[in-house]
Amino acid sequence: MLEFGWPLGFDRKFEEFGNSKIVKNHTGARNFAKEIDKYIKKEVGYGAVLGPFASNPFNDLLVISPLNSVPKANSEERRVIMDLSFPKGKSVNDGIDKNVYLGKHIELHYPNVDNFIEIIKEKGKFCKIFKRDLRRAYRQIPVDPKDYNLIGFTWKGHFFVDRVLPMGLKSSAFICQSVTNAVRFIAKKHDISLINYLDDFAGAEISEKADISYTKLKWVLDSCGLEESVEKASSPSYRMSFLGVWFDTEKMTMEVTPDRLLEIFDLVSFWLNKDTASLKEVQSLIGKLNFIASCVRPGRIFISRILNFLREFKNEDCILEVSVELKHDLLWWSEFLEIYNGVSLLNLQEWTEPDEYMASDACLVGCGGVSNGQFFHCVFPDFIVQQSLHINALELLSVIVCLKLWGQRGRKICIQCDNMVSVQVINQGKSRSRFLQACLREICFICAIKECELRAIHIDGIENRLPDMLSRWSLSDSYSVQFYEAIEGRNFQHVNVDSNFFRFCHNW
Repeated sequence: MLEFGWPLGFDRKFEEFGNSKIVKNHTGARNFAKEIDKYIKKEVGYGAVLGPFASNPFNDLLVISPLNSVPKANSEERRVIMDLSFPKGKSVNDGIDKNVYLGKHIELHYPNVDNFIEIIKEKGKFCKIFKRDLRRAYRQIPVDPKDYNLIGFTWKGHFFVDRVLPMGLKSSAFICQSVTNAVRFIAKKHDISLINYLDDFAGAEISEKADISYTKLKWVLDSCGLEESVEKASSPSYRMSFLGVWFDTEKMTMEVTPDRLLEIFDLVSFWLNKDTASLKEVQSLIGKLNFIASCVRPGRIFISRILNFLREFKNEDCILEVSVELKHDLLWWSEFLEIYNGVSLLNLQEWTEPDEYMASDACLVGCGGVSNGQFFHCVFPDFIVQQSLHINALELLSVIVCLKLWGQRGRKICIQCDNMVSVQVINQGKSRSRFLQACLREICFICAIKECELRAIHIDGIENRLPDMLSRWSLSDSYSVQFYEAIEGRNFQHVNVDSNFFRFCHNW
């Protein structure tokens, strides 16, 4: 298809669309006439646009869609877009099913930061990472000539026709990703490990072989007739930016730049004072937060209520009142972004053995825990007792105290607990109980700040003897006697816990 052109996926049975008349371009084009002139001249020079024509050059109906332009990020240039969703209900995009292409069901999936980490994990610490980028992305992928008549536009009284994928076409992203998926497949046959995100390729290889893989990837692109953006290429090194994240395979870190952090913090602050929102605004917010969440795994739970809000939109024109639940998620981000320095550790080892063990237990009056030769015991403070909480809630509170006491930066932590509900809430990341949900958000906040990972395992109560004695310490002197007998000959240190350990860091 790179030779003969990609069909747009338009359903020819869709008759109520378009016209051959001169359609008024949007203000983003009309108000930037010089930029549009420059764009058309450049695209005609590349052979990407046919024209100018005084009239329709085809025997078939020529569908005319309006031009528009938007500013490019961090640039004075503007991105020219063909509005193939106009007019609503009768546009070219209305005749394209995003879930079907050439009669087959499709799903568009993009790789993410986790996928790139998997490659780095495979190659190991001190591997070298590299990237290459397609020049002009969509604009070098040809369209099937039989669909030329669907992608026409007018400018200054003349007709023009795209012969490559336009910006603004519903199927452009799927087609572009399909092209680069094919490149990745070919590269894999030549022992090149990489991921592809639309027009971007990123790979990793052990230091001795990295230059070979980098050179081979260029050969694959050239063999496919795809032009590379040489200035965007990054030769093998230990540090590289990809998908907006800096990866460092010497320090084993991911890093979000301070400017990007400030941008997202300002966005969150803006939304906390926002009363209503459109579908596109919510989608943009989720995209920005997902960017940070790709580096901060515990943060992903604090997008869930924003996603729930997104599902309430019935159509693109709908305006909804911003929900309280959405703002609660944003409060978490607001507090976290004030603390987060942008650097996260790359954990490349699987969870075969945790770095640290903890064990906890609770009864209706108190709780206790042990870890690495330290222990605590305390009665629940009055503000906890007054809530008459279920034992499941008290058990999860004891886990939070352990995490605040002993959770260390970058560690994989395993906590043993004889309460099955607490174990499930921690490992599954969900609960129907509002209080347990609040506990889970507190746990995720602590893990995000300390960049640690927590997993829980269930043990029988009879095996959880030390924490059980500690939780009942205040009920009878016999429990303290039993505890000290059990640890006789072992070096254990008592740690004091005050009521502040039971107060949540958050107000979300």
